[in-house]
Parts: sequence; structure tokens; C-alpha cells
Amino acid sequence: MEKVIVLLASYNGEKYLRDQLDSLINQTYKNIDVYIRDDNSTDKTMDIINEYCGKSINGINFIKVDSCGRNLGYPDCFWEILKNVPRAKYYCFCDQDDYWLPEKIESSVKCLEKVDSTIPAMTYCAFDYYNQNMEYLRSGENILNNYSFERGIYYTYAPGFTQMINRALVDSLDFDYIIGKNLAHDIWCQWIATSIGKIVPNKTVLAKFRRHESAVTSGNKSKLASVKRWWTTEICGDEMKKWHQSLCYFKKAYINDFNDETASVLSLFANENKSFSNKIKKLFYPKKLKITLGGEIALRILFLLGKC
Repeated sequence: MEKVIVLLASYNGEKYLRDQLDSLINQTYKNIDVYIRDDNSTDKTMDIINEYCGKSINGINFIKVDSCGRNLGYPDCFWEILKNVPRAKYYCFCDQDDYWLPEKIESSVKCLEKVDSTIPAMTYCAFDYYNQNMEYLRSGENILNNYSFERGIYYTYAPGFTQMINRALVDSLDFDYIIGKNLAHDIWCQWIATSIGKIVPNKTVLAKFRRHESAVTSGNKSKLASVKRWWTTEICGDEMKKWHQSLCYFKKAYINDFNDETASVLSLFANENKSFSNKIKKLFYPKKLKITLGGEIALRILFLLGKC
């Protein structure tokens, strides 16, 4: 049974952290080391972490990572853990407030066992949405058949908590290059797997994604909130500008590894060319790049405005 390392980054997570840790204890797969790095919480998160760390519970080992008093923030907290943990066959990212079903790790391992271990690979699972009290809301988006690099240029269809990555993918990471650039761990690993490696979707629901009260709305309020967010973050905000910068960083990091198709896609989208002709090429790109119509329209407007 190969070693699996779970990377958990916490910050002020006292309300839900215990549920997540207990869901790890209940995994059917038993060769697991859980590395927890707290980002200087001000609540009782560390008290909970100390209850688990230094122990082997139900065959699951909990290890505390010393933060050395540094507050790294998201996503560098995850990168810092991954950079410093021992080598293993497989690695998972774990959020502090979700819940993993018992078969999550075992099922993910079976998916990656099908892939040549020398190829950077990732598997990701289906999930359902729950409210803060862990009451079912709805199924996750049906995105498991759209796992190309092109489809995920501007969309994270494999959120971090759904992922398991192999050692070859970790070995492809240049942490000195990554850390400090505000590069999200989940989209970076998704881009690697879909451009120079292998991605294996797992259609089994294996996680419960907890949506908090501020994010959970209903009916017309939900639609109004979606329109407001679309306007403030995607049209008027700098969300896509940051995303574009990440894409440019990715192109620079792996430019010698891409096949012709991926290189062609990145030559169009990951550049600073704001000429009218380049805007038009992006605007009328024939394939869908976002999962929602509103997101797609916003992205095309941003192309025309030269904001990404």
C-alpha cells in the first residue's frame, strides 16, 4: 500500500476543522500521513490541531508543520507544506471546512494506479454542495467530461479538495519560482496535468463541499447576487487580470514541455499583446472557455477591452 500525504492548511477554522479531521480518520485507505500547517490562527484552531497531531489514529498519522510565526496566506500555505513534506507516491490538498467520504483516498489511488508513474498526473472526484450545517444543497457541476487544457484555461473544474496528484507532478514543480506569485495550487496542478501530463476524472461523489452562509442564497436573491458578482469581479474588478498573469507565469515555467496544440493556445491567451487583431482573435475564439453563459460573455468583453 503506497504512502499518501494529505496537505491541510488552516486558518481560524475552529468551527469545522474537527469534522474534516474525523473524516480523514474514517478513510478506508490506511497508509496516510496528514501534514497540517496553521497560518497563525487567532481562535482555537491550534488547540484542535494539537489534539490530533503527534498521534496515529486508526492508522492515520497527524503531523504538525511549524509555521515559524509566518503568515503566508492562500495559496502559499499549501505550496510551503508541499515543498517541505517527505516524498510519497501520492498527495492530496485538504481544506479545513469540507468533509471527505470514507472511500475518497482509496478511490483516488485506484485512479492514479492506472497511469504510468513517470507521467505528471492528477485525478479529481465529483462532489456535492452542502450548507454550513452540512445539509445537502445540490450536486456539483457536471464538469467531469470537460477535462482538456483548453477547457480549463479560465476555469478551475478540479478544485483543490477534489484532487490527488502523483510524485511526478510534484517533481515538476519549481517552488522557488511559484511561491510569492499568488498562484493557486489547484489551477496550477490542473494546468500541468492537462498540458504536459495526464488527468483522470473520477465520477464518484467523494466529498462534501461546505458553502458558508455568506455564499448561500436562494431564488431571485441568488440570481441578483450572481449578476452583481459578475459585474464587480469580472468586468470592473481585477480577478481576470490576476488569472491572466498566472497563465503567463505558467507558460514561462513550462514553455519547453508543451505540445504544438497547447503552445498554440498559450501563444494566443498568455501574452501581453493588446493589438486590435489579437483582441479580435480572442473575442471570436470558436471554443467555449467558461462554464456559464454569463462568465463566457464577461470573458469575451474583457478580451475586447484588453483586460486579459
